[in-house]
Amino acid sequence: FTAVGISYAVNDDLSISYNQSTVDEEGSTEDQEAGAVSFSYTSGGMTISGTHAQMDNVGGVAASDNTGYELNFSFAF
Repeated sequence: FTAVGISYAVNDDLSISYNQSTVDEEGSTEDQEAGAVSFSYTSGGMTISGTHAQMDNVGGVAASDNTGYELNFSFAF
């Protein structure tokens, strides 16, 4: 398993990140690879965050790919 990630605070309100990982599946010729990009924006008591993730060769099976999106809203009173 190999993974790397980087996060950057653009300013006090906005942060972005990118992550990448590879799993060397034993007994398979295909490696499972995943990547994701995320953001978070905060203004006062409100936060909006989101992620887009993609995974290729899930479980070491060729052409077994997944993609997912997530969007979150949170409010503090």
